[in-house]
Amino acid sequence: MFSRREFCVVGASSIMLPTACRAAPARGAGYASILERGFAPETVDWADRSWRCNMGSTWNAGMDYCLQLGAKTARFEIRNTERDHSKIDPPGKLRSELSGSLPGGNRERLPNGVPLWGAMTFIHHRWADPFGMARLHGGVHGQIHIGSKFGGSPAVAFRRTNDGQLLITTRGELDPDGNGTVRFRGPVSFDEAHDLVYNLVLDPNAGSLRVWIDGRKIVDVSGVSIGSHFAQSYWNIGCYYGSGASCPVVAEYANHVYPAPGDLTARTRRPAAWPVS
Repeated sequence: MFSRREFCVVGASSIMLPTACRAAPARGAGYASILERGFAPETVDWADRSWRCNMGSTWNAGMDYCLQLGAKTARFEIRNTERDHSKIDPPGKLRSELSGSLPGGNRERLPNGVPLWGAMTFIHHRWADPFGMARLHGGVHGQIHIGSKFGGSPAVAFRRTNDGQLLITTRGELDPDGNGTVRFRGPVSFDEAHDLVYNLVLDPNAGSLRVWIDGRKIVDVSGVSIGSHFAQSYWNIGCYYGSGASCPVVAEYANHVYPAPGDLTARTRRPAAWPVS
């Protein structure tokens, strides 16, 4: 019999496949520091676009672990310190994210009513203190921020619950639950590479979301409220644990596609593999 640790994919009906479906990737040696004179810059270029850095290393010197970049990969880490968050976050929140909302006048936003495709291959590292993490509320490893005018929980979020399960939520202007609606919850393994593809329409009245993990569709909803009429949404990726963390949280990403019009159907049939170098 396989243990829970020996499974890597969970489908919409909680079907699990053994970890032999995806080999453990080689990683670690290809990352470089982003620090400049001890601090993270305001913006960085990665995965074919510019990003805003939201993390402790932008305002505290020497925090090299917050974000490290490779030619094709990114590694994020948050630790249980009073400095592991953006400068504007209140105490207690932990954050190391790249944000699609750039500083200055370039405030690109995702449109309403347009089919958008996005993707990422992710590795969520196993927590060193699962019992301590279980006393908290989990966190977010990728979110379509709903925008400051409407505020609150994100329009779409890819999360880890406090017991380590993958959780996918949506939230819209007409959503009866102001905290969002659960679209998927189930065990997806730590320390393994998983390829996630999503197809999204932001619309406060008639939104839709489809999500695939390693080629298996796990979310398929339409005609639901996702986002707001302000159309201020943008994508953030990394680690955000609003209730804190009892141990370091590490996430790695590769094969990233920022949400945009296009078609990634082929990738849902042939998931991207973790880069070998």
